[in-house]
Amino acid sequence: MRILTTSVANVTELREKVVLACRMIGSRGVSKGSFGHVSARIPGGDNRILIKSKGPDEEALEFTTDRDVITLSLDGRVLEAPTGLQAPAETAMHLAIYRARPEIMSVIHSHPLPVVVLTACDKPMVGIYGAFDGDAALRLLDEGLPTFQGSLTITDDALAAEFMAVMGQRRACLLRGHGMTVAGTSVEEATATSLTLDELAHANYMAYAIGTPQGVPDLEAHRARWADAGGRRNGGAVNAAGEPFVWRYNKKLLQRG
Repeated sequence: MRILTTSVANVTELREKVVLACRMIGSRGVSKGSFGHVSARIPGGDNRILIKSKGPDEEALEFTTDRDVITLSLDGRVLEAPTGLQAPAETAMHLAIYRARPEIMSVIHSHPLPVVVLTACDKPMVGIYGAFDGDAALRLLDEGLPTFQGSLTITDDALAAEFMAVMGQRRACLLRGHGMTVAGTSVEEATATSLTLDELAHANYMAYAIGTPQGVPDLEAHRARWADAGGRRNGGAVNAAGEPFVWRYNKKLLQRG
């Protein structure tokens, strides 16, 4: 018999992070109401994930509670879920990422309206700013930000395989006229990436409304600074408790109400 190494306390802490991530992206308007979902892989090799549920008894993203987060197996079976709650229709997309990329510990699918509009109009996102966000947006664009051309919800393994062929090993992928999906090595990183892309999409939407967006003129200088910093930043400086700045900041916003 295989012994699971993940403690109940660790799963409880991870569940709370999924709740917080849902409330963060909901309260910031990245996704509204019941549309969008956050998931997290339970560490320890026991092939389970936590995911924001759907169903007649669910709460909207910005009002997510512990009860809304259910447990699935990596083959899609519901292991734990209260009555009235079930797996999201697009669970297949989450599972495809986890199966293909063992380093990924969290996936977030959301529907920022600027992303929907830009992809529907074939307007690529441009790196129009740098520095003040720690170059987070520039780095994402530099890694590659592909667009999946189907607008259907990713509800089965066949569509999920098509989506993965576009996303590949990147941190984020847009979906034409639909939204975006991000993957991270933690819930905190996936949340920060979602917020970064939402802000970049807003900025690009405004720039296209005024004229033709221009990328930063000194991208190579930015790249040199990334190399000196020793890799990408995931949500800003990390404090002694292991929390990145973006995560701490958005927790404060939730506490403020």
